[in-house]
Amino acid sequence: MQPSRIPRGRTALVRAVTGSRGCHREEQALHCLACKLGLASDVVLATALLVRYGKRGLPTPAQRLFDEMPHRDGVAFNAMLAALAASGKTADARRLFDRMPEHDRTPASWNTVLTCYCRARDLASAREVFEACLSARMSSVVSWNAMIDGYCKAGRMDAAQELFGRMDSWLRDVVTWNTMMAGYLHRGDPAATITMFRQLTQQQDQQTPRPTAVTMATVVTACTQVGDFALGRAVHVSIRKLRMRTDAVLSNALMDMYFKCGSVDHALEVFGTMPGTPNLFCWNTVIAGLGRNGQGKDAVRTFRDMIETSKKRSDVKPDAVTFVALLSACSHSGLVAEGRELFAEMLPVHGVAPGAEHYGCMVDLLCRAGLLGEAVQLVRTMPVRPNAKVLGCLLLHARSSGEDGVRVSEWAAKRIAELDRRDGVAYGLSNMYASLQRWDHVEEHRGELVNAAAVAMRKEPGRTSYDQLIEEPPPNRSILDLVV
Repeated sequence: MQPSRIPRGRTALVRAVTGSRGCHREEQALHCLACKLGLASDVVLATALLVRYGKRGLPTPAQRLFDEMPHRDGVAFNAMLAALAASGKTADARRLFDRMPEHDRTPASWNTVLTCYCRARDLASAREVFEACLSARMSSVVSWNAMIDGYCKAGRMDAAQELFGRMDSWLRDVVTWNTMMAGYLHRGDPAATITMFRQLTQQQDQQTPRPTAVTMATVVTACTQVGDFALGRAVHVSIRKLRMRTDAVLSNALMDMYFKCGSVDHALEVFGTMPGTPNLFCWNTVIAGLGRNGQGKDAVRTFRDMIETSKKRSDVKPDAVTFVALLSACSHSGLVAEGRELFAEMLPVHGVAPGAEHYGCMVDLLCRAGLLGEAVQLVRTMPVRPNAKVLGCLLLHARSSGEDGVRVSEWAAKRIAELDRRDGVAYGLSNMYASLQRWDHVEEHRGELVNAAAVAMRKEPGRTSYDQLIEEPPPNRSILDLVV
């Protein structure tokens, strides 16, 4: 190639590399082309390839390219450092950082190593790098936020608060505040999240950052958890006054709050005014919220609307959580026919295999409707062994079914005890016996729970009580026959 054409070819190739959105083979092809054109030693082009390999999570070709570079500047070192950090190669990243010339170390270099340690949950090493970064006068708000985030994700809010207190007020940005608020929320301290929010909003300094949608979503979730719906509504009013864009996360937090405080209309208003198309998370919140508020038919109707929407866009498909919410809504509203239909559609129509949670919802639905026999039959057809929740549901509802219910409860309690003799659900049978004033049965049952493990060991090898239950019964057998 003529020397005069090298700069033009170099520029085009750099643009091709930086604009690459294809697969790994495309980057390899561009790399090979650079070698053929005699541009492989060009530091700008090689660095662009390093960045692409790093974003693809391909540290091996990146390392090979880096080792072959005849000249490396600070940008190349940082690109290779980022590639190693993105792949979780913490030790390699630290060794490369230590090899870097002092004049090539930038705040980005320090932050990359710091973040890498935080992701690896090696907070001791991360703190060592952080303090060294401060001493080298290379720190920035990114450094502080990375270290605080590492402590928050590890649940060490005392250490995070200590760093937060050390920061100059002018240095804290909205990411700092959001990180602290989310940290307290994830640790199970929503009250502290609300306190942090009040501190942020009550400051009148012009340098105080303005809350974002993430801030609002976090505090609304905290309000929901502590039941401070008045503050949650006030936050929603502030969102409207600020004309803040309500993304899917914030909209979902608001809907969840309104549903849990019984304001169904407000929740549906938020849902109806969402910008763009709701994602599955939002649809699930609406379905669950309607069911929780006794509007099972509306929940089913919403599900059908979601399916129709997905047919047009093909980007929203129901998952296991959707059907738990649906079947639970049917159960609380007594929609037996709708529940049966939805349960039957799960796998063949929507490709969602029913799990123990779905069987538990169906058992609850059938038992609430007084269909104890059908509930027992459903348990018999489960492809997996019923867990304590499913059996506990039978045990709970069988109390009001007379002698049939007693027999079902006895069978369910024994199966629960076989699963775990310490499970408190199995003691529900004692309450049934007590309500019927069968005090001798109460003492006998509690003794059986203590000895359940030893009894299970004496069963025929390879044959459990569940195996006996799922055998196909002769026609016209009663509920009593199904559980003996």
